[in-house]
Amino acid sequence: MSENACVTYGNIVKPGRLGILGLPMGVSLALIPVVILMVLLLVTGNILGALLVVAVGATAAGLMLWRGRADGRNIYERGVLMFAHRRKVKKGNNLYLAGPAGRVPDGKMRVPGLLAASELSEHTDAYGNPFGLIRVRATKHYTVVLEAFPDGDQLVDQKVIDSQVGHWGAWMAQLGVDGGIVGASVTVETAPDSGLRLERMTRGNLSENASAFSAAVIDELPEHYNSGSPSVTTRIAVTFSGKGLDKDASDRGISVMVEEIANRLPSLIGNLYSTGAGTSVRACTAQDIIDFTRTSYDPTVASLIEEARAEGGTGLSWPDAGPVFHDDQLDRYFHDRAVSKTWEMFEGPRGQFYSTALRRIMEPTPNVLRKRVTILYRPIPSSESASLVESDINNAAFAGSQKQRISARQEQRLAYAKKAAQEEAQGAGLVRFGMIITATTATADDFPRLDKIIPSMANAARLRIRPALGNQAVAFQAGLPLGVVLAEHSLLDDKMRAWL
Repeated sequence: MSENACVTYGNIVKPGRLGILGLPMGVSLALIPVVILMVLLLVTGNILGALLVVAVGATAAGLMLWRGRADGRNIYERGVLMFAHRRKVKKGNNLYLAGPAGRVPDGKMRVPGLLAASELSEHTDAYGNPFGLIRVRATKHYTVVLEAFPDGDQLVDQKVIDSQVGHWGAWMAQLGVDGGIVGASVTVETAPDSGLRLERMTRGNLSENASAFSAAVIDELPEHYNSGSPSVTTRIAVTFSGKGLDKDASDRGISVMVEEIANRLPSLIGNLYSTGAGTSVRACTAQDIIDFTRTSYDPTVASLIEEARAEGGTGLSWPDAGPVFHDDQLDRYFHDRAVSKTWEMFEGPRGQFYSTALRRIMEPTPNVLRKRVTILYRPIPSSESASLVESDINNAAFAGSQKQRISARQEQRLAYAKKAAQEEAQGAGLVRFGMIITATTATADDFPRLDKIIPSMANAARLRIRPALGNQAVAFQAGLPLGVVLAEHSLLDDKMRAWL
């Protein structure tokens, strides 16, 4: 490879087990009773009944396999989503009223949904640095949030960028090797800059003996240079499992987990320096987590919170970080004085891509209060990686053997599976990943425009996204850097989802 050749990335395979004739394994197993019934009818001479069973089974399987181009859902999946949403609205579970006049008994404004029963505390790591810790008792999860200050890729050599990507892959692989980490996420949030930081910086450095001209320039700088300038924030959430090794997998308790996380946190932060995250990565304190969570649910108070933090602190507590009101609609999420829409990735890049693939989707979008792009990671423990890649090879080979002529897509999947097994044997890690994109505006009138802009940005990255129908509140919360691991809250585990 020449020195000027760009490094490409790929080898992304969607989990799933294929059955007979390329059908999903779940569909293949569901058709077994249909085949048995058809054979019994033929044996008894009921040919008409056998034809009817074949027609009904083929129609049901065809509807399951046919997926819409726009969102990749079949008719059953859309029907279940619509039914669940109507049931939620009928019971009134889509509405949340907090505060003194709300339905919460103590009048607090807690974060709703999956984090309603969460706890937030603050501790110090092995070097004496404070960090906030979010505890979710239901899943036995403990989450720390890191704030990074990346420099970007402007005026950076391609060799340096390739090295940063490689170090990021090594950092992700280490999460699976260390064990105990069930999830991680990277959230890049863009919003209009309030201009308070620029104003404090310029006026704070103005000399008392400055001339009238200098003072006039200082007064005009924030007004001119803040026009339309974006504020970009990057946060990384790492979620640890508190489950013990005993049979009932009981929670080890906050004291044990605090000691473990405090010892591991400096190493996690130190290994991020070479990934392009910057050299100023730090753990967010409990007050930092409270303040940015409150701003996410009500972006109109962003400038007030920023000003209060500059003057000594907001004084908010974790029970005050949630919204006063929210309405979880089918494809909208109204919360306080804003409305959001969340899209979720349902198909990753099929081929190769470059390190700049996500640049456009990460850029600020005009006329949007806040836009968050969150990449969700679930590291696969190294003890399970070998068996998983071998299973992928067997699955890809079985799918190719169902036809006399193997398609190019099936050949590519088998080649990817073999390459993944080779790289895993050399020490590479396996990671499941997904993406959530949330756009927050003042009114819902902007969404017809965003429904075209956001998917087009994803298409440039060779991603396919769709609205989180009926799950807008959950998807909104999963897009926050608060450590929500959606798979741990699901009724179906990974193996069952792969079969279906």
